[in-house]
Amino acid sequence: MGQLNAFLAADRRLEHERLATRLAVMTAAAQGSRDGIRELQAELHRGMRDEDRSGR
Repeated sequence: MGQLNAFLAADRRLEHERLATRLAVMTAAAQGSRDGIRELQAELHRGMRDEDRSGR
């Protein structure tokens, strides 16, 4: 039962991250700002590097 709860918690966390990323992309696209898109790209790349380092 503990493993199931851990799996469900991880799934909820990933879904939350996916929705947050989608919202950020939509916001940057709606602004239409090249600088905003570049900032978002840099932030997403930093986040992916941090996740790789933490082993997630």
